[in-house]
Amino acid sequence: MNASSTEYFTPGQIQALRREVAEHGVIPDPFLSTDPDRSVFGLNLACCWPFPVEVEKSYNALAEKLAALDAGVYVYPFWETHITLVTFASFALSKQPKAELEVLVLQIIECLPREFTAPFRLEFHPPVLMRKAAILPISNPGGEIAAIRKSVLQCLEANPSLHDSLTKAGLNIPNIIHSTVMRFRSAPVDLPTFLDGFSAIAAEHNFGTITVPKLLLTAETKPYMRGGKILHKWPLTCGGGRPRLP
Repeated sequence: MNASSTEYFTPGQIQALRREVAEHGVIPDPFLSTDPDRSVFGLNLACCWPFPVEVEKSYNALAEKLAALDAGVYVYPFWETHITLVTFASFALSKQPKAELEVLVLQIIECLPREFTAPFRLEFHPPVLMRKAAILPISNPGGEIAAIRKSVLQCLEANPSLHDSLTKAGLNIPNIIHSTVMRFRSAPVDLPTFLDGFSAIAAEHNFGTITVPKLLLTAETKPYMRGGKILHKWPLTCGGGRPRLP
């Protein structure tokens, strides 16, 4: 993950994703299109919930333009923005009772490294459209997120019982760094116009670099962090170094 985001979203790949949307349409989100405030429960290792205040103005400008594309889009308000590093329990599954998942919280905290890393930089890139959503690709020049994800996986694999429980709950370690900023409640009325409008917006929005000061264990109580709470924090200190095992 220390490579540029262009290595997993080249211009050719972005165009291929656009053609896919043009040929097959978007996929409305089953949660946002019916009951966006339903009660759910997920567990995530995250950062930047919400994004740092220094990018709030730029993000809100992007969000306003995306929201104007079509009445069927759902654009994340600033307070909902976040970057998921690891999904421990997917809210979309929620097959296990909430109480059963909550028991895992202390086990996760005890299992993970006590220190992760020093504060690190993330670089935002222009939004990319897919059938289900629009995302902001993010690069991490120092490679800290790749190291964090590797460390978390090693910790979980060293605890087979916890690893098995989280696997059943939807454990997922993404292979890219990104933040979702838009989903669909319904299909755009005029898809070609929508696609052209999105491309124009993407060409003019890129709000730079941020520093991550802490990692968060979050509970997701409404879909896509429309509701949630912080269960544990790992402040990132200058002496933190690389992630280390407990």
